[in-house]
Amino acid sequence: MEKGLFSIPLYSQNTPLDQITDEITQQVVDSEKWGVKEAFFGEHISDKYEKITSSLLMAATVSKLTKKIKLGTLTTNLNFNNPAVSASLIAMVDNLSKGRLMLGIGSGANNSDREAVGLLNTQGHELTLESLEIIKKILYSKTFNKYKTKNYYVSVNKSKNSKLGLGYFNKLYKDRSNLEIVMPALGKNSFNVKLCAKNKWSIVISNFCSEDVVENHIENYLKYSKLNKNAALKKIKLSRYIFICENKNIENLLFNKNSPYYKSVKIIFNKLKTFNKHQCFGSNVETVIDAMKNIMIYGNIKKVKDHISKKIIKKYGKLSSLIYVAIPNDKKIYNDSLKHFAKKI
Repeated sequence: MEKGLFSIPLYSQNTPLDQITDEITQQVVDSEKWGVKEAFFGEHISDKYEKITSSLLMAATVSKLTKKIKLGTLTTNLNFNNPAVSASLIAMVDNLSKGRLMLGIGSGANNSDREAVGLLNTQGHELTLESLEIIKKILYSKTFNKYKTKNYYVSVNKSKNSKLGLGYFNKLYKDRSNLEIVMPALGKNSFNVKLCAKNKWSIVISNFCSEDVVENHIENYLKYSKLNKNAALKKIKLSRYIFICENKNIENLLFNKNSPYYKSVKIIFNKLKTFNKHQCFGSNVETVIDAMKNIMIYGNIKKVKDHISKKIIKKYGKLSSLIYVAIPNDKKIYNDSLKHFAKKI
């Protein structure tokens, strides 16, 4: 398995946005230096805790400070923009990164985001998939004039002018046709998992999923995929909260209420519990500590290595990647965990 990094990010409400972007940028630059192969960025447009409003912009920013690490959006909500706008931005970022973009797609997990763009009562998946259909036509066809779906119509037919160069779209880096499509997987029997399996797209299993939910996602991907098992497993990415520390008091460092891990999980736990969607943390989970114990991988280097070997690789096989979830910069003992993961696991 490759190693990845996921910057959600989950910071306190009063953390300045420029501090957040600086920290994420430095984490990605360091991770590439330490051998991590891919980095993903979260996105919400109206969230006080998750302040990154464009994962494409984050990918574009770090693309000029890195050379090899793949850069993924998680997610670009395709229903939020006209498909022509999305296609042009995707092509731009892919060229800035010299073909390192992985396109994570979604339709907006937060209702406040959907309401803000006038899509609260719409069928998000339908719009997203229609948009992707048009985006592919724009990016991959030699010429594009017009295309219509149920909800979208994109045309340059009336104003196209070859002499003036009008009505033409940029393509992906070196006209590549292998842009990786990725979707997140959270709750059991996820629609995203079945859709990705059928289309040979990749999934990123959420770091908020308990082991039984992780197993459900992997089983369903293999069930609905037409690929052989090994090829299908290479489409599955697993994100996890991981804390690596040689300190004997690691549980006190991890589960106390001032821990960045505790604060991070608490934000999402409270959000999901409010909307009765917290089942992803496992059955009979009533507290943040309950949730953490179901989703965390923690221990010294040897213990974490053993967990990955026995409870992931031996159980499921070699997945595409194991993705380390970044936490806000805190004390050195927490920050060193990412370095241990990248260099010693």
